[in-house]
Amino acid sequence: MRTLVVIVALVSVGGAMRGEIAAQTERPFVFYRICNIEPGQDVAAVALAGEMVDLASRKYPSAQMAARKGRWMTGFQEIAQPVNQILFTEQHPNLAARQDFTDALLDDDDFQALQRKTRGVIDVSSCVDTQFRASP
Repeated sequence: MRTLVVIVALVSVGGAMRGEIAAQTERPFVFYRICNIEPGQDVAAVALAGEMVDLASRKYPSAQMAARKGRWMTGFQEIAQPVNQILFTEQHPNLAARQDFTDALLDDDDFQALQRKTRGVIDVSSCVDTQFRASP
């Protein structure tokens, strides 16, 4: 009886191993930046974030940038005094593509103009960055 179970198990494993072997594709690289919105600036922050996403989508569509308003726990959050935040998300095929995107934005006059608009709208000193691979 035990011999039969082992043979069935080996045949099952052998049958499962047949088929195509493909290289595992690398998952995209994701970058999050969460920033506190200055009090009373929710509408302006959402509009500004939308302008940033539109600019990135128009000029650098491969970056897959998005933004949304909400509340997330960061080192700058106090449970007793929640603050509205903006979450910027970028997705890139690899780290080199992310660096190229960042370099291009830093050299882009339109993006620099949008960055200057953040003063008084987004508390840049509160921003927290997270980088990770997308889940499968």
